Amino acid sequence: MIKKILSSYVTMVVLLVILAIGGALGTFIENDFGSAKAKELIYHSYWYSLVFLLASFNMVLILIKAKSKLLSARTIFHLAFVLILIGAGITHFWGMEGYMNIREGEKSNTVLVGEEIIEIPFFVELIDFQLTRYPGSQAPSEYSSIVNIIAEEGIVEKDAEIFMNNTLTYGGYKFFQTSYDTDELGTQLTVNKDPGVEITYIAYALLFIGLLLNLFDKQSRFQLLIRKIGEKPIASFLIPLLLFNAPVMLTAQEYSLYVQEYLKDYSAQSKDLASAFGALVVQDPDGRMKPLDSQNREILYKLSGKGTWNGMDANQVLMGMFSRPKIWEKVHLIKVKTPKLRNKLGLEEGQKLARFVDFFDENGRYKIAVEVEKANQLVPSRRGTFERDLIKVDERLNVAFMSIRGVLLNIFPVPEDDNNTWVDFKTMLSTAADDELRHSARRFLDAVYNRNFEKGFEPIEAMSSYQKQYGATVIPDQNRIDMEIWYNSSSLFIKISLGYLLFGFVLLLYSIISIFYNRMINPKVSWFIFGIGLILLAFHTFGIAVRWYIGGYAPLSNTYETMIYIAYSAVIAGVFFFRKSIIAMSASMMVAGIFIFSAYLGEIDPKITSLVPVLKSFWLSLHVSVITASYGFFGVGMLLGIISLILYLLRSEKRVHIDEHIRSIVHINEVTLILGLTLLVIGNFLGGIWANESWGRYWGWDPKETWAYVSILVYTLVLHMRLLKKIYSPYLFTVLSVLAFFSILMTYYGVNFYLAGLHSYATGDPVPIPSWVYYSVGTLVLLILISFSKRKLSNQ
Repeated sequence: MIKKILSSYVTMVVLLVILAIGGALGTFIENDFGSAKAKELIYHSYWYSLVFLLASFNMVLILIKAKSKLLSARTIFHLAFVLILIGAGITHFWGMEGYMNIREGEKSNTVLVGEEIIEIPFFVELIDFQLTRYPGSQAPSEYSSIVNIIAEEGIVEKDAEIFMNNTLTYGGYKFFQTSYDTDELGTQLTVNKDPGVEITYIAYALLFIGLLLNLFDKQSRFQLLIRKIGEKPIASFLIPLLLFNAPVMLTAQEYSLYVQEYLKDYSAQSKDLASAFGALVVQDPDGRMKPLDSQNREILYKLSGKGTWNGMDANQVLMGMFSRPKIWEKVHLIKVKTPKLRNKLGLEEGQKLARFVDFFDENGRYKIAVEVEKANQLVPSRRGTFERDLIKVDERLNVAFMSIRGVLLNIFPVPEDDNNTWVDFKTMLSTAADDELRHSARRFLDAVYNRNFEKGFEPIEAMSSYQKQYGATVIPDQNRIDMEIWYNSSSLFIKISLGYLLFGFVLLLYSIISIFYNRMINPKVSWFIFGIGLILLAFHTFGIAVRWYIGGYAPLSNTYETMIYIAYSAVIAGVFFFRKSIIAMSASMMVAGIFIFSAYLGEIDPKITSLVPVLKSFWLSLHVSVITASYGFFGVGMLLGIISLILYLLRSEKRVHIDEHIRSIVHINEVTLILGLTLLVIGNFLGGIWANESWGRYWGWDPKETWAYVSILVYTLVLHMRLLKKIYSPYLFTVLSVLAFFSILMTYYGVNFYLAGLHSYATGDPVPIPSWVYYSVGTLVLLILISFSKRKLSNQ
């Protein structure tokens, strides 16, 4: 009886649901009560471990019950999960992880494990600790420890180097560079002893091999679906809401006559000089060397949320702010989101941009100083919309102040400086020994102040020559500078997103009409569509390559870049996997367009940044590229599900042929989700390799990785519901494929932008979820409810 229960598909579903709900709840418990409480109640609890164990038994018994061949792809990757749990158990019960702190010239053999000090059978001697920073910045670029390993027989490892993503292994122990003492004369190492690592890595390899072989196994579900799709290439409604970022135009009546005349003349006459100004190289606060054009765009976007202001580009605005601060302090430039804060600042109704002077009363006191201090004292989980806006606006005001003072214009290299520091105008004018440079800088400022813009080009040329002479060791080559300026001005990905949305929408209309009238797609039309898709993909590839060339690393390090990559994977899915299905192609194009367009909305920052040391890893690039590629496939699956629900609404006795199209779309959707889940699983475990090779642990149950794990369980449930034949139907799969995408949204957006902003349940404060979320969910629920009455297909 027990064996029968354990080997049932219902038990499998129940156990997977418990694991998924437990993991999800753990992230909320951690948010409110800390990671220790989450681990105590869920992740490290006996009941959660027991569910893992039961799920493993269930999986093995189901494989036996299904008489799966031992060397089949399906058996290999399923049993790999069991082997991973065995390896994890060995590591958990017999492994060791702790910390070792050593000062230069000293040695140690003690490791702090929790509150216990453990001695290892050899000493580690720190010969030298080395730290390099990004040019002119305090941000670490690399840090490393040069050590000797001293055993009973003497020095056995001499001058071994440990740095981030480069470990030292000796005597079964592994040493990771973790941090360093504040005086930079000591190192902090993570020490790890992992007896289960070989089993775990073998299991990972079997998992990857099994999942990949499953895609080519003729007996697999994936290949069966591919054959069904090939039997009937089908023709294939989601209207994208395009919210264009229009320039902020202000009425002239808001300013004095002099300011009106200045802004009009400055806008018309300064563009060429401002472009030359933007071509100078600047050292940003993180030490990245880039065209001033990039920094100016980032600052204007930071201040106003727009790429232009009153018809002027970012170079004009920032050059004006520095050259004529008294005027620019009185223009509406600083974005304020909440009506409450706008009222506090005394802004007119409907005015969303504040002036610099609006933040100070007649006595020069900062109007919101008390509120900002209170908001900063709150833990992130207690901050509401108003408090978060306060902190953001205070940050924008500081950026505006630094721009007015020219503090961020670090365009002058300090000759023979060990840290390659570059300084601003004020510092240069007071410290530089080069009289010609000081003279050129003053001539430039005079030209801009007096609006004699033609006289400003020669001083800029002199400053550029000075940069090349004294900043040659860190200044990017001219091709890279020119490419970055072109990239900034091209708005390449915005144009690509609009191309995707337009093309996807046209395809969707064409396919819906074809389905409605039961018309087959002309093969020539299919090839034409494929060609257009390939051209759009080529532009997308070019854009990613340009950003890679500019930044010097794979563009996968922040939210903006991963959204661009998710869109890329969605298009690849459509162009190369589902090009015979016009409806799948349209879904992939629209998902790509929506993701790219969304990357330019909200709080997402598109700037290219310097990498922190831990992110300089091959495993990081591989992990992020694979896992984010899966999101593109899941996005396509979600949109295919919505299209299927709409087709359910179009069903009638006169249009029974629509049923066959729905079945075909469901098959395509299932293939899409299989590919997505394969990538998500591989990407997740590649992340485990990165984490283990970087700081000595595979898994830490932080909210981001936990929700990725929850998403794996959710999509595993969706794809295995077909085994419950009494309740499974194409309609159920369609609905689940749409709802499951919310786990991806939580993994990608929720953890980053909303989970940390949720209020403690104990306070009773409202959860700050945007209204569009409610509208989207409401619309989706309505669509599901309306289509429910037509859920049963013919011959079902």
